[in-house]
Amino acid sequence: MFTRTVPLLAAAMLIVLSAGSLFAQGQSLNDALDGAFGSHDNYRAVITRFQAAVKAHDTAAVAAAVRYPIGVEIKASTIKSASQFIQNYDAIMTREITDAVVNQKLDDLFVNWKGIMFGNGQIWINGVCNDSTCKNVDIKVATIQSTASIAPPAPSGEMRCGWIENPTPGDLFLIDKHATWTITSQGQAEGPDAAGVDNIPDGDPKQFVDTSRGAGHGYSCGCLSVETSARDKRITKVISGKALPLAKCKADKALPKP
Repeated sequence: MFTRTVPLLAAAMLIVLSAGSLFAQGQSLNDALDGAFGSHDNYRAVITRFQAAVKAHDTAAVAAAVRYPIGVEIKASTIKSASQFIQNYDAIMTREITDAVVNQKLDDLFVNWKGIMFGNGQIWINGVCNDSTCKNVDIKVATIQSTASIAPPAPSGEMRCGWIENPTPGDLFLIDKHATWTITSQGQAEGPDAAGVDNIPDGDPKQFVDTSRGAGHGYSCGCLSVETSARDKRITKVISGKALPLAKCKADKALPKP
C-alpha cells in the first residue's frame, strides 16, 4: 500500500504557482483548498463532517475521522483504534480542543500544503495517498493537541511557535513546523528586516543554547505573534511573543532540529 502524503505531491504544484502557506481568510475556503491540494471537494466534506460531529458530541463519528495510531495528551499517550478513542473521548477532546473546532469559522481556516489547521493548532487534518497516482486519498485528523500553554490566541497576527535562532550577527530566524522564517538578515539580504523586532521577549539565559563558543549566538524556544510574507518566507512584523522552555520545542516532533 502506498502511504505517500498528499503534501509531497502538492509541493511541486505550489512552487509552480509561486505560493507558500495559504490562508482561507480573505478568500474562499474552496480556493485555499484548491491551491494547496488541487481539489476541494473531498477535503471540504471531511472538514464539514468533522466539525459537525464534534458539535454534536458524536463520539463514534469523531473517532472515525481520526488516523491511527495517534499521539494524545492523556495517560494512554498513543490511541491505537477508534474504540479506544471513544473510551477516552472526553480526556482527548478537552474543552479547549472542542471549542477550537466548534468555534472555527471555515473561511478562516489556516490551509497550507501540509494540511488544514483548526484553532491555533489544536487539530490538524491532512491526506495520505493510497495509490501511486494519489487519486485515492485518505483524509483524516492527524494531530490532536493542546496549545493553551504555547499558543494563546492572536487576533492581530499569526501565532507561530518554534526555534528562535540567531546563528550569526544580524541573522535572526523563526523555525516552525511549516518553514524557516527570516526575521532579520545581514544587510537585509533576504528582504527588509521585520518591524517590531524589539517585541521578541528576552528569554531565560538557561533556556538558550549558545552555538558560537561564547559569542552570544544560538537558539531558544518561543512563540511569536507575527505578520508574514508567505511567498518570501519572511516575518514582516513582530507583534508580541512568549519565551518557552527548550523542552517544549524538543518535545514537538513536528519541528526540525535547530
